[in-house]
Amino acid sequence: MKLFRKKPLAVNVKQEELAAGIAGKIIRWQTKAADYLNGKSAHLSAKARLVMLILFCVLFAAINLYLLIHSI
Repeated sequence: MKLFRKKPLAVNVKQEELAAGIAGKIIRWQTKAADYLNGKSAHLSAKARLVMLILFCVLFAAINLYLLIHSI
């Protein structure tokens, strides 16, 4: 059936270049942030990393619970 076929979208070259540039900047920023955080946590022991991960999870769970309760 030709009823549900999608029409091909016209691709604008400038839009493609802009999207690629934005994606590249985001990836560079993420890589830079990851390198910074890896450098900060490189000296921590495995036990300290586990404690930090648990604290991080508890903190964000508490924030989400607070937002959920106050949204009602």
